[in-house]
Order: sequence, then C-alpha cells, then structure tokens
Amino acid sequence: MAKKLFIIPALLIAVIGVFAFSMMAAPGMDNPDSISIEYNSNVCKTVTRADGTVEATECNHNLLYDTGKELIELYLGNGSSGNADWIGLCNATSACGEPVADSSEAYTALTGGLSRTQGEYSSVDGSDGNWTISNKFTATGSVSTNVTHLETSAGVEFAGNSFTLVSLENDDELSIEWNIWVSAP
Repeated sequence: MAKKLFIIPALLIAVIGVFAFSMMAAPGMDNPDSISIEYNSNVCKTVTRADGTVEATECNHNLLYDTGKELIELYLGNGSSGNADWIGLCNATSACGEPVADSSEAYTALTGGLSRTQGEYSSVDGSDGNWTISNKFTATGSVSTNVTHLETSAGVEFAGNSFTLVSLENDDELSIEWNIWVSAP
C-alpha cells in the first residue's frame, strides 16, 4: 500500500513537469532589434461616375500567394544575374557601423580572401519563399570583421547584419549563411 501512495505523487509531479516544459518558450532566431521581412500591400479602388462624382476610395489588404513567395525568392536569391546573392564583409579596422535601413552606416568592404563574392543559393525544400545564401571565406592575413551585407552583383544593398567581432589570421575560415523567408502577416 505504501508503494502505491508513493507512485501517485510521483505521477502527479511528472504530469505537471511535462505541462510546464511544454509551455516554455522555444528559443528562436528572432532579434527584437531587427526588421523582419514581411509582405505588406493593399489594393485601392476609386470609382468615378459618368456625371463626375467620385466615390470614396476603398483600400484592402491583399493576399500573398505561395506562388508569390516563390517569385520573391526567385527574384532575390536564385543565383541569376541581378539577384541579391552577393555577400560582403566589412573591415572592422576601418569602422563598421551598425546597419540602418537607409544604409548610411560606415562600411568599408574587405578585400583579398574576404572580398565580396556571390554566395551559394539554396532553396529550402518544402517551404515557400524560404532560402539561404552562404559562402565560406578564407582570410589571407590578419583581419577583423563584424558586419556583413547581402547585395546584388552591381552592389545594390539588400540587407545588413552585425555580429560579434571576429578576428581572423591567415587561412582562418569564416562561414556566413543568410537565411531568408517571406511571411505574410
């Protein structure tokens, strides 16, 4: 009988533990200081009658189709000319500013083995509008970096990211992987 009484509290603690564990927030990739990619758009209609009267303009949010997410992915990152699939690194010795939306931060691109280069594009299977662009850089001397840009081949900036300062010596490697997905709110 004493064994049975011991099992009941143990089961109760186990059940409560499972519920408490399942309610814990999972760590995510979200950065509260970043601007996430979202699709925002609306369609507005205005009717002008033959007698010249104009009805009030009506605007409503439209729906981004999964095929539309795929089109954004194709345009931005599929490895074709003009896509935003070039990865650049900033020379921290020259000052790398925290990326801002108007791209006015200080940024001096690294050269040598860490020069801006076209990254490897990969579509994430089974997920609409979800892709990665990555590259492994090899240092050809002593350098430091803490900012990366994603750009087109013409140098038009798509996005910027800052990370913890990395000091590299000759033949050290630095892998950068941009994970991008399109979501509709």
